[in-house]
Amino acid sequence: MWRLTRAQMRRNLGRLVAVGIAIALGTGFVTATYVATNAIEDTALAAAGASLGDPDVVITDPSYDLTGEDIAALADTPGVAETYAWQNVVREVAAGGGREVVLLNAPAANPRLSPATLAEGKLPTASGEIALPRGTAERLGVALGDEVASRSAAEGARPGEIVRLVGLLEDTTGLGASLGASLATPQDLNAWASEGFADETLPVGTVTLVTDGTDPAQVASAVQEASLDDGGEGLIVQTASERAAERAAQLTGGINVFRGLILGFAAVAMAVAGIVIANTFTVLIAQRTQSLALLRCVGATRSQVKRSVRQEALVLGAVASLAGIALGLALGQAALLAIRRYGAGVPAPAVVPVDAATFLVPLAAGILVTVVAADGAARLATSVSPLAAMRPVDTLISARSRRARPIAGWVLVAIGFAVMAGALALAQSGDAAASFGPALALGVLGGVITVVGVVMAAIQIVPAIGRLLARGVTRLGGVPARLAATNAVRNPRRITSTATALLVGVTLVTMMATGAGMARDQLDAELAEQYAIDLMVSGTEVSPATREAVEALDGVTASALLAGHQVTLETGDGETQVTALAVDPDALAPVLATAPQNWGPGIALVSPADADESATVTVDGIEFAALPTPGLPAYSIILAAEDAARLDVQPIEETLWLAVASDADAVGLANAVRDAVSDTTVSDTTAGGAALSVGGGAVDRAAVAQVIDTMLAVVLGLLAVAVVIALIGVANTLSLSVLERRRENALLRALGLTRAQLRATLAVEGVLLAVVGALVGLVLGLVYGWIGGLLLLGPTTGLTLGALSVPWGAVAAVLGVALAAGVAASVLPARGAVRVPPVAALAAD
Repeated sequence: MWRLTRAQMRRNLGRLVAVGIAIALGTGFVTATYVATNAIEDTALAAAGASLGDPDVVITDPSYDLTGEDIAALADTPGVAETYAWQNVVREVAAGGGREVVLLNAPAANPRLSPATLAEGKLPTASGEIALPRGTAERLGVALGDEVASRSAAEGARPGEIVRLVGLLEDTTGLGASLGASLATPQDLNAWASEGFADETLPVGTVTLVTDGTDPAQVASAVQEASLDDGGEGLIVQTASERAAERAAQLTGGINVFRGLILGFAAVAMAVAGIVIANTFTVLIAQRTQSLALLRCVGATRSQVKRSVRQEALVLGAVASLAGIALGLALGQAALLAIRRYGAGVPAPAVVPVDAATFLVPLAAGILVTVVAADGAARLATSVSPLAAMRPVDTLISARSRRARPIAGWVLVAIGFAVMAGALALAQSGDAAASFGPALALGVLGGVITVVGVVMAAIQIVPAIGRLLARGVTRLGGVPARLAATNAVRNPRRITSTATALLVGVTLVTMMATGAGMARDQLDAELAEQYAIDLMVSGTEVSPATREAVEALDGVTASALLAGHQVTLETGDGETQVTALAVDPDALAPVLATAPQNWGPGIALVSPADADESATVTVDGIEFAALPTPGLPAYSIILAAEDAARLDVQPIEETLWLAVASDADAVGLANAVRDAVSDTTVSDTTAGGAALSVGGGAVDRAAVAQVIDTMLAVVLGLLAVAVVIALIGVANTLSLSVLERRRENALLRALGLTRAQLRATLAVEGVLLAVVGALVGLVLGLVYGWIGGLLLLGPTTGLTLGALSVPWGAVAAVLGVALAAGVAASVLPARGAVRVPPVAALAAD
């Protein structure tokens, strides 16, 4: 039967290409997942190993109590050649208008123990010298020989704090290297770290060492027994490889969860590919029914014919899976090359890390899905006698099976929705924390049952919608529209199989978009209640130039400058230190969304968190009427300017509150405010000026929306693989339909149908197939997203049943993609259909 299998595959090679592409995309997705997670682990391991140089043993004291005597005792341990103490002095360096925080240590005599690698210049050897990473020097705009302030220049450079840049270091790539690894002399480090420590007694928390050739594990054991001041209790002694593995595990502790999540999306893609494969093999077997029946008539057994079909699926699955694995590896290698070239020193591996799972899991998944999906067609081809098999396969399916499948599907749909309704009821009643997990699990179970039911009942749902759309297309007029409408609903099983593959992907995309939209709307509403100020510019002093620059920005509709005073707030619950913000009542109203209209002197606006049941509050001994106002910053009250003048305190800060237009880009405007603040701060003050911070509710709301949109974009990108595979199924169905209707299309051509009309017929047919699947998927996705949003957010946010947020942008995008994809899927089939002359197509096969 192998000879027969090879012959059949050679004969139908073109028809199997689309199936192979679907399998390759799915297995490529799985391979890329393993490559990505393996690369993350290897990169983390390399970074962890590079964070402390190249030592043999690492000693860590969590209490940071290692003294100079302890380090000397470690150096005398048998097998130790040299030690290095990490002082890790955090310092701010500044030059011109820039500033940056760096992590300083002393140069090491042994290059293997050095915290950084010298790239240019020399290492610091005398007090007043410093070496900085290249990137830090570039951002500060300094070169070798330039002066750098070792602390914030805004506070004034005291004697000994101006140092000269003598060396440039390679940028740090290790774990925990958010601060630039820099070098200075031990004398300067001790002076900067803390007064009162002698050079030899500054406590350190980490010591690294190299051995004299002795096994690092033996030296680590000897270090544990070294005589230290505290007996060595609490010390963590590890070889360099052990520490690197531990630090990498800390970073990648969720890597298995991440891998499982992405593989879940890959499973969806493979499931959709399975539907496409099953549909394609069913059509292929239908076209071979007579030849297979003839084989059985001349002596081939039922099992041999079935085995031939399975062998074909096995070969196709293996070849396509290998192609997908190669695709995944190629994409992974391209990503690594890009990271190594543009990743600013990220220690990514040079070659994609491949283990057994990276190769075997995608291969097994691709073969298994292909064989299982084709098994139904194999059983269908041998389920009837050879003589009966001379008829088309579709006519051999009993009416009973056609009725039983959708009936069972509708029953499952009803059960699934009942289970999801029970989950909603459980989530809305009782203890939210206790019912959250069971309600969510019950909702997921109901969703799975419903999906299975919809797939089983699709044999009735999809053709019905297809016929409805076909009537609308027919009314458009024209021969292509009428032919396409007829052809699209001619074979209910085929249109169902094709649309089912697409509706699974569209359902998931719409579900995620709907749930994300509900989450974004709910969080935005909550943040609007909690933060009544759109934007705030806060600092020690907001200069007139800064205020003028900020107020001139497009999108800023109003502003108010508030002076902050530290006061004592007395309520029934006791005394609390709060910030009293003084402002003119007329200026506050436009910028505070919750500001009462009748607020004025004698009344204090109090945060609800700081208010009690009493109607008054006492501020520094002066009594005011208390008016709780949502959205105020915690531990703050607002007083009229003339009331604040009665307090015997001095302002300690200023805050500029801004109102933002409803149609303004909050993130873009916040960035523009930061730019304006930075420019005016540097130009208005000497040596860099005082730092101002920018925040507010608009920024928080925009940040939440940005996070949700980013996560949604990633998820939709992953789910797009399933949609692409489903659209390949549409193209495959059209191609097989063209092959089946070869003589019919030739007859239409002979009767006067032009090539353009035939192309239009197939394009409209492809659009109908794609739109049917997209419409069903959109409805299901909206329902699932709505229920999922209620289950996830309802118990904690009070989300109600009317909180459905329809993602109209996603809906429009899905329908647009379906229309475009339907037309695109018809291009190749149409080309094949019009290239065959009518006379040749009418000839007997």
